Amino acid sequence: MAFWQGTGLLLLGGVLSRVLGLYRLLLPRLLGPEGVGLYHMAYPAYSLTLAIATGGLPVAVSRLVARSAARGAHREAQRILQVATVVLLLLGLLGGAALLAAAPWLAVHVAKDARAALAIAAIAPAVALVAVMSALRGYFQGYQEMAPTAISQVVEQLARVAAIIGLAVILRPLGVAFGAAGAAGAAGIGALAGLLVLLALRRARRLPRGGARGMPARRILTELLGLALPITVTGLGVPVMQLLDLAVVPAALEQGGYTAGRRTGAYGVLSGYAMPLVALPAIISGAIAVALVPAVAAATAQRDHAGAQALTRDALAAAWRWLLPAAVGLFLLGGPIVRLFFGSAAAAPSLAALAPSALLFGLGQVAAAGLQGYGYTWRPLVHLALATAVKLVLSILLVANMGIVGAGLATSAAYFVWTSLNLVALGRLTRQPALGRWALPPVAAASGMSLILRLLGTPVGGLQTLIAVAAGATAYVLLLGLAGGFGPGEREALRGISLRARSMLQGRR
Repeated sequence: MAFWQGTGLLLLGGVLSRVLGLYRLLLPRLLGPEGVGLYHMAYPAYSLTLAIATGGLPVAVSRLVARSAARGAHREAQRILQVATVVLLLLGLLGGAALLAAAPWLAVHVAKDARAALAIAAIAPAVALVAVMSALRGYFQGYQEMAPTAISQVVEQLARVAAIIGLAVILRPLGVAFGAAGAAGAAGIGALAGLLVLLALRRARRLPRGGARGMPARRILTELLGLALPITVTGLGVPVMQLLDLAVVPAALEQGGYTAGRRTGAYGVLSGYAMPLVALPAIISGAIAVALVPAVAAATAQRDHAGAQALTRDALAAAWRWLLPAAVGLFLLGGPIVRLFFGSAAAAPSLAALAPSALLFGLGQVAAAGLQGYGYTWRPLVHLALATAVKLVLSILLVANMGIVGAGLATSAAYFVWTSLNLVALGRLTRQPALGRWALPPVAAASGMSLILRLLGTPVGGLQTLIAVAAGATAYVLLLGLAGGFGPGEREALRGISLRARSMLQGRR
């Protein structure tokens, strides 16, 4: 099945990108807690600007291209790409310029540290490059060609890692603010490399051509914006929540008597130590969500409603199957894992509070993709608005009393609200329960894994931590197999990766 093969390729690209993304583990040693804090202070504003500039347009492109391809209107699909590229380039240029101009104000009034202005300004040029890159990715994804996205992700991350390490080392002697700015500016170098790869693949790959010319440019623009607007605002969820943390956490710590350096260091522990670990499992849900939107759109365009229902059910089951043990493992082994990666357990309480988000965010992401594939793009947005309100209220209440741990608890609670509402809405739309019987075997396997980890005790050294992680993962897979919890997606994904790798090797010969 093309859906699972595409998901497998995206997952492979995501895994390689995240492995390369382990450069984050070096940043605390290169920049120190304050440097990490300054580096991550640039990202909420950057992510928010990028979400506004690109937002739902790549998803809208993939959905419209998938619909056109299903009808054989390939010339129309090419026109969709052309219109989207122009729009995204203009929005990216405007967004990057706005971020650059606002950098001093954001650093002083939001981040509460004027030194962050350099990092914010350094990352601004990446907005336009990523915007154009997202148009090309959406086009390929509409044809359910996921290899270009996966390849460009890996190349982008390779270039970015090399630039981050090099610039951080070169600029750090000038001061912690310059080192953080060099690391942040590497995002633009990585985006340029990824864009060049996509352009080369666009020229090399021969996608179907011909068919009806289809909609005029004005109508394409109208449909793109109509689909993209709610998806764009929904995509603001993570950046807005990060921005809320940036606004609430330092301010609350300031009231608690923290100095500027201590506030920035504490925020760095939350954003630079705990959050990257919690975000790792999102490569699974991200791959599923990206592949799900065009697949459901194509199925509904062909009036294959049973196929669309099966796709959404299997996608949710796969996300639940692999995100649940990740969340449980982060909760149980958070302290040893943080100590292994960063040489300090300071972020362990924050990681434990954020651990449920590893499951909740991913599951909500896949459910939102299902709703978007069906064309119900406004539902996840309404649900997000409610979740953001919950996040804001709980952040104000909990951070004042619990410090950084309160921010993690508020984030987990917000994602619980968002995911629950998305699942209920998707279940009503597809006329199948939000969580079916397929949810039970992973719960049983995760419970058995938890018991085994408890019996092993808390790991002390790095080697013991690695053994515990391996033992937990092995126990989960074995118990899941005994419970009959594997689905068709895993077999299809592995088959797709194997076939793609074989064809690439044959091509080289």
